[in-house]
Amino acid sequence: MAKWYIGIDLGGTFIKTCLMDGDGRSQAIIQRPTPVDKGGQAVLEAMGAGGLEVLAANGVPRGEVAGVGIGTPGPLDMAKGVVLSAPNIPGLGGLPMRDRVGQILGCRAVLENDANAAGFGEYVAGTGAGLASLVLVTIGTGIGSGIILDGQILHGANGVGGEVGHILVERDGELCGCGQRGCLERYCSATYLAQWAKTQVEQRRWKGPLADSLAAKGELDARDVNEARQAGDALAAEAWHRAICYLAMGCITLCRLLDPNVIAFAGGMTKAGDDLMKPLREQFLKMHWTFAAPRTQLTIAKLGGDAGAIGAAALARHVLA
Repeated sequence: MAKWYIGIDLGGTFIKTCLMDGDGRSQAIIQRPTPVDKGGQAVLEAMGAGGLEVLAANGVPRGEVAGVGIGTPGPLDMAKGVVLSAPNIPGLGGLPMRDRVGQILGCRAVLENDANAAGFGEYVAGTGAGLASLVLVTIGTGIGSGIILDGQILHGANGVGGEVGHILVERDGELCGCGQRGCLERYCSATYLAQWAKTQVEQRRWKGPLADSLAAKGELDARDVNEARQAGDALAAEAWHRAICYLAMGCITLCRLLDPNVIAFAGGMTKAGDDLMKPLREQFLKMHWTFAAPRTQLTIAKLGGDAGAIGAAALARHVLA
């Protein structure tokens, strides 16, 4: 009997579901809206329904499914298979996600943090394929990460390891939502890049493309900053360079601690392409120690928004086979 694996990536907007065969090949990915307005139980039912949908679409009986992997936001109790809290999905905290979804699909299930699942997907099927280690860093609202060393996800002794966004880069720095001061996330995420640029426009009474964007929209985002920089705005260039330097600092820290084969970047800011990667690599080289050439590659992740679902399926195959 053939073995199949389902991967489910739970997001605040969509639930993505992947079907993977026993050889690790992804066969299909579908998505459906996350019913966040209907409560946590409805979300669990929708996750299970997504798994049944991908099976039906590919003619795979439930009896041939060996396991399901689930990637979900929020701190987890992995032993119990429970999400402890999920601020963006009301009513989900405390529910038996792993067991309920496994029950719907009639198979064993494994639960994992969504960033770790995405990192595992990129490791097995993206930029990390064939390598020993990978760190996936997502640059968006915050800084997320998944660390894979010798084929294993880094969890730490208490299940909270691998939080790259909360490396300290400034003593007594800006207050982060996690309660620490000076976190990397506060200095180079897309959100805080834009917030810093907006504050500087207002404080300096800046004139130019960046100020024009703020006046037109009332807010700024990372794309506005980059476009203003391309138009020759000196403040936008300063904001972009500042964020890049902090991100490079984080990469150096990862290299000194973990020496990964590759650091791959995902999330909204990677849409800037070479505008992000070229100066990042330049600053990385500038900060790197000088007695040995850097060997860690910095690159944009290959799987994009599908990494979480693929990684969850691959994790099920890895753990439950």
